[in-house]
Amino acid sequence: MQRTSMQGVERVYCDVCIHALVAAWRELLDSPASETLRHTKYGKGDTLGLDAITEIIIHDRLCDFDRHAILVTEELDDDARERWPTDAEPIRQPLMFFSDPTDRSRQLREYIETISRETPIRRLGLLMGRDKGIQVWERMFEKPAMITGATSSITCVRKGQIIFSVILNIVTQTIFVATPLGNVVMRLPRFGDPVCDQVDLNYVLGHGRPLIFPPAKITCQRPDDFKRFVTFLGKEDYEKNFIDSMVFVENPDDFLHHTLPGGPARILYLSELQRGHGPIGFIMANGEKIGEWIHWLAFAKFAMREHGGHQLRIFEIAIPRPHYKDGVLMSTAPAYSIFSQLGSTVYLDVSRLRTFETPSRFRSMLVVAPFDNERIAHIMRQHCYREIDLS
Repeated sequence: MQRTSMQGVERVYCDVCIHALVAAWRELLDSPASETLRHTKYGKGDTLGLDAITEIIIHDRLCDFDRHAILVTEELDDDARERWPTDAEPIRQPLMFFSDPTDRSRQLREYIETISRETPIRRLGLLMGRDKGIQVWERMFEKPAMITGATSSITCVRKGQIIFSVILNIVTQTIFVATPLGNVVMRLPRFGDPVCDQVDLNYVLGHGRPLIFPPAKITCQRPDDFKRFVTFLGKEDYEKNFIDSMVFVENPDDFLHHTLPGGPARILYLSELQRGHGPIGFIMANGEKIGEWIHWLAFAKFAMREHGGHQLRIFEIAIPRPHYKDGVLMSTAPAYSIFSQLGSTVYLDVSRLRTFETPSRFRSMLVVAPFDNERIAHIMRQHCYREIDLS
C-alpha cells in the first residue's frame, strides 16, 4: 500500500540531501566561470571544476551528518565499496545514497564556455542570470530546459526501499522532490539570497507545486505517439544494445525523440513539463549505469492517480543475449537483477553489487511509461518482461 507520510528520520535525511544539493548549486554559481572549467585532480582522475565542486559539497554534507551512511558516486566508488553491505536481508542493509553530482557535464561545459567567453572570471551565477540563461541553453541543447538542463541528484535507499529522490536543475535553478508526500517542483530563490539556507522539505512543499505526470491518453493523440520514446544512444556500445533490445518497436528510429538525453531528469519527459514539445509514450534506460536511472524510481513510485494506483509503470528488460560494457551486463535477467522480491514486496537488494569492482557501474534496462499506455504494456507482457511494482 502506498504511504502518504514520512517517518521523522526520513524527513531529516531528505532535508540533509536538499541542503546538500542547494549548497552545491550555490557554490557552483558563486564560482568564477574559469574555475568551473579548470581541470583538477580529484577522485579517479582529471576532473573539471564543475564536477568536483558539486561532488565535494554533496559528499561533505552527507558524510558529516552521518558517517555510517554510504554515498555512491562514480568518483567515490572505492570508499563506498569498502563498506558495502553483504547481507541480502533488506532490514539489515545500511542507509545508502546514490548521487549523480553533475549530469550532462559535457553540455554544461560548452554552455559555460559560451556565456563566459568575454568575462571568464565573472561568477557563473551572474553570467547565467535567470531567464536569459535558460534561453541560451535551449538554443544550444533543445527545449525545455526544465528537462534538458544539467542536474545534480540524490536518491535515498533505506532497508531496500526507495525513500525519496531530489533533483536540482542547475540551469533553470529548479528543484524537484519525490517523497511519499508527493512529487513537487519549485523554483529556487536567487543563488545569493540568504533564504536559500531555509530551503528544506517543508519549504519545498509550502512554496512548490505538484509535479503532474499526465495519462498517455492526454499527451498521445495519435496511435504512433504511444511508441515515441527517449533513450541514450551516445556511444557505439549503446547503439548495439539498443538495436538488439528494440525488437518490441518496429522502425524505432521513427519514434526516437532524443538520442543524448540526461539521465536523472529523463523521467520528466513523462511529466507535464514536456507538454508542447512533442508527445512521449515512454522512456528507456539503455543499459546505463545505476546513477542514471535510480532517481526515476521515486518519481514513478510516488506519482499516484486520484482514485488510487500508480500513474507510471516500470518494466525491466532482459534480452536473451545481453551486451556487456566495461565487463558489466547491460541487461539483467531476474537472477542478476538488483530488484528482488520478498513475498509480494519488491525491494532493492544492493548487496548484489558487492562483487562489482565499481558498484556505481551496475547497469540495467528499464522502461517507464504512463499506466494507460496499453500499447507498450501489452508488448512488455508479450515479451515476458518483468513489471517492477515498488508499492
